Amino acid sequence: MLRTVVGGRILVVDDDDALVDLVQMAFADAGFEVDVARDGRAGLEAHARTNPDLVLLDVMMPEVDGFEVCRRLRATSRTPVVMLTSRDDEVDKIVGLEIGADDYVTKPFSVRELVARVRAVLRRVHEAPASSEVAEAGVVRVDRSTRHAHAGGQVLSLTATEFELLFALVAAPGRAFSRDDLIDAVYGVDIVVAHRTIDTFVKRLRKKIRDAADGADPIETVRSVGYRFRP
Repeated sequence: MLRTVVGGRILVVDDDDALVDLVQMAFADAGFEVDVARDGRAGLEAHARTNPDLVLLDVMMPEVDGFEVCRRLRATSRTPVVMLTSRDDEVDKIVGLEIGADDYVTKPFSVRELVARVRAVLRRVHEAPASSEVAEAGVVRVDRSTRHAHAGGQVLSLTATEFELLFALVAAPGRAFSRDDLIDAVYGVDIVVAHRTIDTFVKRLRKKIRDAADGADPIETVRSVGYRFRP
């Protein structure tokens, strides 16, 4: 659960002092508690100590880089991670998403956009579910009330973004979703996200479902459109 503070608790892991000061001020003004770590190793220690609601994680850092920090966090934790990349390099973004990040933001960025994207990720984790929030089709079952997802009877370990993407697909089996449809369903209409980001999350979901359900692959690519779930 989010803490009683309005926004929650954010851990910022970045070695850029000026940027950290700016981000810290913006999130404090938005009602968040903010902890700071200046390198990857300190970030891992701070995460274990403070149990934040979300980690803002720079890629290029001393000691341990952001990719390795994300890998280690994902080995033991489902804490949402938003990565900060200093280059508008698609490879960096795809690597970050494939190792378990929930979103990425390219520097330089608008702090208002950053706060909005963090709020969007936290909503996916903490919003109260509606009365009917179970989607089930074929080998997959997704329950928003418990935040549990299963494939072939096996529990799927999903990030917040993966969970909402899978729920959207399973809740409407047979429907062909465009990538923009999925972006709106997962991120909200006010967030701009590259189509390749959705492709990366679908790739991760497919692998997790195949691994859990004896090779089942119910997410189908719809040429020139996007994706649909085949029960």
